[in-house]
Formats: sequence, structure tokens, C-alpha cells
Amino acid sequence: MKQLKIVEQIIIVLVLAVLIPFITIGIIISNISQQSVRSELANNTNLIAKFVADATKNYVEYSEAQLNQMASGFNYILDPMAKIQYFEDIETKTKLFSDLDVVEKANLPKEKYEITKDKITLYSQIDEQGEYYLLAKIKINIIDTLLGKENIKERNVYIFNSDTKELITTNASEDSAKNVLSDLVIREGFNSGLFGNTKNTPKAYYKISNPDWFVVVDTTTKITAKTITKAKYRIILSLIIAALSIIIIVSLYTYYLYINIRQLFKGITAISKGNYDKKIHLIKRAFTPHEIIFLAKEFNYMANKIKVSYKDLREKNKELEKLSEFRENLVNATSHEFRTPLTSIIGYSSRLLRNDIVVDDETKIKSLKIIKQQAQRLSNMVEDLLVIPELESYSLKYNIEEVDLSECIQRAIEYLECSEVKINYTISDDFNKMIFADNYRIEQILVNLIDNAQKYTVDNEDVKIEAKNDENGTPIVTIENKCEKINDEIKEKLFEKFIRADSKLTRTTRGTGLGLYIVKGLCEAMKTDIELECDDEFIITLKFNDYVK
Repeated sequence: MKQLKIVEQIIIVLVLAVLIPFITIGIIISNISQQSVRSELANNTNLIAKFVADATKNYVEYSEAQLNQMASGFNYILDPMAKIQYFEDIETKTKLFSDLDVVEKANLPKEKYEITKDKITLYSQIDEQGEYYLLAKIKINIIDTLLGKENIKERNVYIFNSDTKELITTNASEDSAKNVLSDLVIREGFNSGLFGNTKNTPKAYYKISNPDWFVVVDTTTKITAKTITKAKYRIILSLIIAALSIIIIVSLYTYYLYINIRQLFKGITAISKGNYDKKIHLIKRAFTPHEIIFLAKEFNYMANKIKVSYKDLREKNKELEKLSEFRENLVNATSHEFRTPLTSIIGYSSRLLRNDIVVDDETKIKSLKIIKQQAQRLSNMVEDLLVIPELESYSLKYNIEEVDLSECIQRAIEYLECSEVKINYTISDDFNKMIFADNYRIEQILVNLIDNAQKYTVDNEDVKIEAKNDENGTPIVTIENKCEKINDEIKEKLFEKFIRADSKLTRTTRGTGLGLYIVKGLCEAMKTDIELECDDEFIITLKFNDYVK
């Protein structure tokens, strides 16, 4: 099964857990609302039919009572002109009756409450014999007058007589009246009720007596649209707005969640590929979960710890590589450098111990000098090897005292005077020879530098040593020898371990590559400056800052 992404899962959850139930509830609410409004429409229609019927009946009864009262007082008016004025006054003041007249019984309308030209005809007996009647007409717009146009303008109201003849109507066409009559079913024994087959446009009737009429009220489609349809659209619109709001909120949440999780993915991928500098930068908004922020914070902390650990591990690996290289170089250097003086010592001592030959005094002295020279060389190399761990661990032990620098230089020259390379030593008369230093370490520095100058001088040129004061009175010693051109890259590394200038001379001259490294460390320990110049000449300058003034 395909593993879905977070966005796809949220969409499915949104559809299944939110939108489908939300739409279902909306449909149920819409149906309930329609049924409620439909029921309310039916009740209102029934009430309006009853109200119109009662109003119509009361209007006719009131008009008849007024007409009977007028008829009873008519006989007391004797003057014919006064009777005419009486009619005019009634029409003017009451505004209820019109066309007042006295007629004989034979001229009365065939039907009581006859309607002609939008008026209802009423009559009342004047004399006791019943020969004369007071005839009057009342206006038919009773519905508009009683209910007001605003209340009934959207409904069709009909008043029919017992023969289902239309008497009064409002807002309706002739065809609508026929349609109402075709649907009208008056239940026997009931004066009122609902009828019609359209559920959203209920119709109601109400039967009255005296006059023998019945009122019908029809709910128009305009009212339906204003109530049921409009309410349905409002519900649908509300559902759409609510659904869009949910979708927008979920989309924003999903967007920030997805973007931030993508950042987590990128960070994890970078770490897996060895990029420990990668940091997770989140888009922090109201929709960013606290858990994501916490994960990002912990991830960055973890990445930083891994970076530091990896950096430490690399440093340790470099140290191990250097240590391994140092060990290898040390083994190679000592194995080669120790072999030559040992071979010389063994060879010359064996010659002196032989009994089968006679060795003269001159040969003995020469052999002993060589043995001493090679033994001293071995001693110097051993001392060099022993001082390296002390320099690197900053645990070098030395005894600072007043030292005669000129004597140290002289002893170093004596150690190395057996070499084929001669040493020219000059010292100024005002040389400040007394310094504060470790006598043994100063000799070790000078021996290393002079020995180095002798081994690497070109064409066995003499090594020059000069002891003097600088312009400030500080004692300085320079050791100079001829040399080949040295690469600039090698110049910067000459004071490091196992570094030797790559030339024909260095390839034929043995050495450990530790001399200048040891000299540099010893000079720093005793506040002595060391400077190097190398072009056609290799010049080492020692400046002894701690001297007796």
C-alpha cells in the first residue's frame, strides 16, 4: 500500500471527518428548517384566513346594525328635503354607506348581500308593514382597509359565496382564482382547514355565515421564496462559508506544518550526508505546533553536539595521524641516524682492541677522537628526542641562572670542531656575555644550530658565528652558512617537526628533521627570540632578551 504524505492524509481526514459530516448535518438542518418554516407558513395562512373571515363578518354585521338604526329613525323625519339632507349627512360623516335610497319591497335585489361594482348591497325594513326598505351600499375593499396592503400584498385572498362564485379578491388573477377553486376541498363538519397539494405553498379556507361566504388565502411562490427558499439559501451559504473557513484554517495549518516538516526532512538528510552545519529554521506562526518547534530545537542541539564531537574526532584523528607520522618518522630517523655513529664507534673501538696488529699512538688518538665525536653525536640525538615530549606537554624543566654566553658558544664549538667544516667565531669586545638562562639548554640550542649549519653548508664553506650587541645593547648571536635556494613554502615550515629543505644536499645528508623544532621550543621557553633569513645564505639570529645589565 502506498504511504501517503501528510498533506494527503490531512485532506482525507478533512473530507471524512469534517466535510462529509458537516455537509450531512447541514442537509439535516436545512430540511428541519424547511419543515419548520413550512409549518409556520401553514399556520400563518390559516390564521390570516380566520382573521379575514372574522373581519369581513364583523364589517358586514356592523354595517347592517348601522343601517337598521338609520332605518328606525327614518320615519321620524317628515320633511322630504330633510330626508334627502339626512342621507347626504350620513354618507359624508360616516364614509361607510353610499347610494342611500328608499325602495319598495318589489325593487329589492334578488340576493341578500349582492355585490355590484365592487360594492355590497344592504337593506333594512323601514315600516312595520314591510313595504318600504332603506337600501345602501358599502365598499368592498374591506380586506385592504382592515389588514393593510403591506400585510396582504404578497398573498392571494379570495371570498366566495356558497355557490363558489368569486365575490372579492386581492392580488390575484382570474386564472389563479380558478386554480384555487379546482384545488378547494371543504371538509364536512369543519369551518376551516388546509388544502392543496403543494407543500411549500399552503392554502387555507375559513367558512362564515350571514353572509354565507367562505374566505380562501393562498400562499404565493413569492412568499415561499422569501421564507423557505431564502432560508435554504442562507443555510447553504452559511455552510459554504463555514466549510471555506475550515478549509482555509486547515490549509494554513497544513501549509505551516508541511513547510516545517520539510525543514526537518532537509535537516535529517543533511546530517545523514555529513553536513553537520545544517540548522533547521522554522516558520513560527500561530499554526506552528509546539511539538515541531521542540523537535527543531532538539535537532539543532543534537546537530551542534554532533558537529562539535565530529570536529573533536577529526582533531583527534589528525593528532593520531601526526602521532603515527611522528612515530614512523622517529623510528626511521633514529634507525638511520643512530646506525652511522654506532657503526663508527664499534669499528674504531674494534680496531683499538685487536691484538694481531700494532696501532701507533697517532692512530689511537685519531680513533678515540672519532669515537668521542660519534658518542657525542649520539648523546645530542638522545637529548633531542627526550626534550620533545617535554616541549609538547609544556613541562620542560630548566634551571635559570647567570650564564656566560661566550663560554657556552666555545663549548658548543669544541663539541663540533672535529667536523670537516670549519667554524669562524668572532666576538665583539663589548659583548654582554652574561645572560639569565639554563646553561645546559643554551648549549643544546647552540650545538643543534652549529651542527645543522655544518651539515647543510654548500661546498664545505666555513660556518660563521658572530657574537655582538644590537643597537639597544641586547646580546645577539648569528650563525651563518652558505645554502641553496629554499622554497618559500618550506621556509614557513622549517621550525616544524621532521621538515627538511628539499635539495641535493638534504638528500645526501642524514638528519632527523627535529633540530630547528627543538631550538624553537627551547628559545620560547627561555624568552629568546629566533629569526631566520635564507636566500643564498642561511642565517639564524638569536636575541637574548633576559641578560645582565
